[in-house]
Amino acid sequence: MKIKPKIKNIITKSLVIFMALSMFLSISPSTTAFADSFKVVTLGGDLTKQQKDEMLTYFKVTKNDANILEITTDEEQKYLGNVASKAQLGNKSISCSYVEPTSKGGLVISTNNLTWVTESMIRNALITAGIENANVTASAPFKVSGTAALTGILKGFENSSAGKKIDENKKEAANEELVVTGNMGDKIGQDQAAKLINDVKKDVIKEKPKTENDIQKIVDKATKEYKVNLSDEDKASINSLMGKINKLDINYSKIKDQLNDAASKLKEQLNSKEAKGFFAKIGGFFSDLFDSIGNLF
Repeated sequence: MKIKPKIKNIITKSLVIFMALSMFLSISPSTTAFADSFKVVTLGGDLTKQQKDEMLTYFKVTKNDANILEITTDEEQKYLGNVASKAQLGNKSISCSYVEPTSKGGLVISTNNLTWVTESMIRNALITAGIENANVTASAPFKVSGTAALTGILKGFENSSAGKKIDENKKEAANEELVVTGNMGDKIGQDQAAKLINDVKKDVIKEKPKTENDIQKIVDKATKEYKVNLSDEDKASINSLMGKINKLDINYSKIKDQLNDAASKLKEQLNSKEAKGFFAKIGGFFSDLFDSIGNLF
């Protein structure tokens, strides 16, 4: 049976369209899955393959549903070399991060296996960097200080599907803020240090001091209110940090709510620790009392 030329043309065109659609559908999943992914995971470049796989499992992602990046020691050195000591920085890139930018909800931060860097320190630094909403986790396969965690987190933001290049000056200030806060935390407690730095930063951004002396006055006022004894070296490091933050020309009205939220969270944490300490003392008192009574009998 002969097929009429008109019908033959229709069949031929249909087959061409079908084949084109088949090729498009077979290609599109692999090209769009990565582009549409908002999740980014950064892995320490010096981790073993097994450790990297463990971190992917911990973050609950696969290479198919997240943008996987590596952080090198050179990248960490770039932002931390002038502010962190060699002991703090180390000679290997270990810290990892999970970054998922969101449209609302603020900054939801969690940490794991970080012995020096805290959630509050990361939150404060991200506010300085201009990050408003995101789910962030900083972790490592074993205990590390976490000094370089922020380097990976900021790289993760820039490489998310909604990511934008973060100003280099903001990156430097954010990383320096993390280290300065941590160094103060060794002396007055990490949360207390984070709250002090947050309050000083808030006043600096709000008042926009004209001179270094004006910044010094803000720092002195805060340290007196907190009743903490800081060395001249500590105050100098805070002054230097605030000088850099002041030059960023951050809009106070834009981040006021973030700063207040960070302060509120820190206050809750400090109150919670005080309460735990109080009840621990009461528990210890009654424990000693019962022991004494028991010894009488």
